[in-house]
Amino acid sequence: MVLREPGRFRALVLLALVAAARVWWAAGEQPPQVRGHTARVACTVLDIGQSDDSRSSYTCLDSAGTAFAASGPDAPPPVGTQIVVRGRIETFDGPRNPGEPDQQQIQAERGIDARISGAHVLETLTPAPLNLRIEIAEWHAWALAQLRLRLAEPYASILAGELWGERAALPPELRTEFQETGTVHVLVTAGLHLGVVAMVVLALLRLCTTPRLVACGIAAASVWSYAIFSGMHLPSMRAASMISIGLLAHASGSAPRSRTAFVLALLAIAIARPQDVTSASFALSFSCVGAILLIAPLVEHALESTEVPERLREALSLTIATQIGTWPITASIFLLFAPYAVPANLLVVPVVAFTMILGGAQLLLATFPVLAQCAADLNAWLLAWIVAVVQNLVSLPGSALAMTPPPAWAIAIYDAAAMGAVALWKREGRTPALVLLAIATALLLTPPLFPDRRLRITVLDVGQADAIVIRTPANHTILVDAGGRLERGSGADSTAEKVGERIVVPFLRRSGVRRIDALIISHPHGDHVGGAPVVLRDFAVTEFADSGQRYGGYAYNDALQTAHSERIPLAYPRAGMVWRTDDGVTLTFIGPSLPFIESNNTINDNSIAFILQYRNFRMLFTGDAGVAAEQRFLDERLDLASTVLKVGHHGSAYSSSPEFIAAVHPKYAIISVGRHNMFGHPARSTLATLQRFGVQTYRTDLNGAASVVTDGEQLRITDMLP
Repeated sequence: MVLREPGRFRALVLLALVAAARVWWAAGEQPPQVRGHTARVACTVLDIGQSDDSRSSYTCLDSAGTAFAASGPDAPPPVGTQIVVRGRIETFDGPRNPGEPDQQQIQAERGIDARISGAHVLETLTPAPLNLRIEIAEWHAWALAQLRLRLAEPYASILAGELWGERAALPPELRTEFQETGTVHVLVTAGLHLGVVAMVVLALLRLCTTPRLVACGIAAASVWSYAIFSGMHLPSMRAASMISIGLLAHASGSAPRSRTAFVLALLAIAIARPQDVTSASFALSFSCVGAILLIAPLVEHALESTEVPERLREALSLTIATQIGTWPITASIFLLFAPYAVPANLLVVPVVAFTMILGGAQLLLATFPVLAQCAADLNAWLLAWIVAVVQNLVSLPGSALAMTPPPAWAIAIYDAAAMGAVALWKREGRTPALVLLAIATALLLTPPLFPDRRLRITVLDVGQADAIVIRTPANHTILVDAGGRLERGSGADSTAEKVGERIVVPFLRRSGVRRIDALIISHPHGDHVGGAPVVLRDFAVTEFADSGQRYGGYAYNDALQTAHSERIPLAYPRAGMVWRTDDGVTLTFIGPSLPFIESNNTINDNSIAFILQYRNFRMLFTGDAGVAAEQRFLDERLDLASTVLKVGHHGSAYSSSPEFIAAVHPKYAIISVGRHNMFGHPARSTLATLQRFGVQTYRTDLNGAASVVTDGEQLRITDMLP
């Protein structure tokens, strides 16, 4: 125990104080920002990602050591080539929508500092002087080529993920299947993989009767060498630190799984990298190790009375312990619960060690083709086993349950309950221990929803598109448009639908939405209806409101077909109709009217438009309606006065006429618009009109998502970015 020796206890307390001070100081620091600008950069290609929507993605490193994630229409040359790239250089964003992951933190863990969007390759230069990162990138490119030479896909990509955390090579569909079975961690080089290296090295040195101190030193050096080879990403560096401290404990005669070693590793990383303490990967790493220390011995002891072989007993205890410790955090990250994670990991994880050994042998024996092919052939059987396990388990009923991510307080209660269950188990109170753990698990699986008792309207940042979530005081949910983009694909490759999968559905999950009372699609263009098919498939939707216009876009027709197959009734709101909720919210529709407007923008001008009212608060929604629709509203002498205006057609010059803005007389306006969009939205004339009328304007391209919260009297608008 940590507390038995006063000197050790005082040293740990001192380190804890230093770590706390470092974390507190780092919390007040702002990450370095790069003002968005277009420039030329000479950089060396480090890796090449998968293309998406006719755009290439790759990572490159300039002479100052800055790593960029570049994306653009031009395919990059091979890894190790120095190129001149022209594009817009920007810092990665923090969360642009409530609850989103912090891209700055995620990319920093990968060692990437900024991004280049719209990257054009202008020329190829002579190779830059080699440095460690470029050499590692060339090693990875060579190793991936060698694996693919003798292994079919996806086996080569899976093995590359195991050996150095290769991200770009694995098909997205297969990676999703690994996520849904709780085994995606085998594709990220971290504790499991470095632990395999340490065990193999120690086993070989034990055969050579190497003294323990020397063996631990060589094992630590091997672990750090492997962490460097894997790319020096923070998860692997953290794992190397933790394993090294465990090896140090083992060399000094202590148990490598001691709690003292665990606490020392935690404090060392908090002091060295305090900004990582709040990251999800940090929480996963230490939840995993903490659960092994706390729970694995109890599970293994409970299995001693069974006929389970010792090795299988150890594997089972480690698997159960790590799943108990980590599943709440993985649920928060992936927004799903994997019921078959324990059998999946039990069947997959032990095989990973052998696939890594055979993969390493294949690379080391590359100059001996026959031997390398033998290693690859043996490995193909094991990799086929991993794929078969994952794909068979993911095909079972209920293999991946979508869930609301548990709040931090619920995870804290679960952790406390897990420690309490351990204490009860040690006192022979096994039934109370299991009951306590089951109650805490149920709390996480179905976290209670506490009604806000206020109206909350969130205009999501979905780029050059619209998606607005309305949560009424009694937690009714109305979704107005569902994000998307200009449609250039179809079927599973529809780029319009991918925005819904990536932004809209995760936001609804994080918000605790379980049922959508109404999905209103203002008009059928892909940038408004793109996410609708995904939403209709993933949520129980009571009603689907459509403008009733004919349109050939894939996403729109997919949404209609999905609504039909899910037996969701369609509604066609028209001017004069009123919808009411049981908590005092009304939607008064002002468009479209029959006959439909005939104009240069007929589909836009016949968007569903309505005024939402709650007590004294009013907000006007007009979809992409332009000046023709606005003039009809004015001619009909409607009461358009509203506190907040969701600006029509992304702030284009063809909407928001001065006469219309004067009639609405909003205090606030929100424009849903994409950064650096090809249309030049919002138009200068629209911004000038809003400014002339003294309207305080929020833009999703500059402010991220904007949230309106009101009790019907007082009003507060918050945005995500400064």
